[in-house]
Amino acid sequence: MADPGSVANFNRIADRYDRHPGQFGCRRADDDVLDALDGVSPRTVLDIGCGTGRLLHRVALRWPAAHLTGIDPASEMIRVARTKLPEATLLTGTAEHLPVADGTVDLVLSTTSFGHWSDQPAGLREVARALAPHGRFVLAEHTPPPAWSRRLLRLFGDLPAHHDQPTTRRLVEGAGLRVVRAGRVRGGLLLVVAVPA
Repeated sequence: MADPGSVANFNRIADRYDRHPGQFGCRRADDDVLDALDGVSPRTVLDIGCGTGRLLHRVALRWPAAHLTGIDPASEMIRVARTKLPEATLLTGTAEHLPVADGTVDLVLSTTSFGHWSDQPAGLREVARALAPHGRFVLAEHTPPPAWSRRLLRLFGDLPAHHDQPTTRRLVEGAGLRVVRAGRVRGGLLLVVAVPA
């Protein structure tokens, strides 16, 4: 179950989300995710935490024949995404309960949403379950802010669960995936590419 306060906030800002100045870093994360996919031609793509469908829209342009599925716990974000992607399957849902059959997804994406998953190990196990044998999982996420900053930010509420590279790698591998690439990319984001073990 996603944090109700966080979902309510994303529902409240859905119509202006893509125009927010803070989205600059997320758009750069989308670039890094797509750059990590050179030589890939997925038939099925699942974007976990798809938000307003910005990344899925770019995926549709790159692989027009692919079947696209996006899930997000914020129903208003899904409503906005449907205006961009009328042919995609867009559902309100969470990483912990992916609406796909076992071994059927060629490419699973999560761009700056992993920190909001309420049960990251369970969500990663779902990713491993959903991936086709030749599939690929690409995760781009913020790393933790410095300790002094975390203390200050906690005054304004709960923080997303961001991890350093070794912790993220352990979580991904603990779900039955094999990490083939991990490292920092533009904007200080952590990019992890994994395949079925």
